[in-house]
Amino acid sequence: MERSVIRLSHCQKEIFCFSVPEDCPSCGEELRGNRLQEAPVSLPSPFTNGHKSSCCLLVAPAHDNQAR
Repeated sequence: MERSVIRLSHCQKEIFCFSVPEDCPSCGEELRGNRLQEAPVSLPSPFTNGHKSSCCLLVAPAHDNQAR
């Protein structure tokens, strides 16, 4: 099952993650409900199985990519 992506706004930035972090990854401030600019929104997962898709973009690590 594909995981949905969470979008939240904080410190004038849009942050995308799989779960709401305890601290803002941009500024490091603790995230509590009253510190968010708006409520987090669940988005459908943008990731799919590349073998089952007619057109896809492969994302891989740039360093130490020995497992290709």
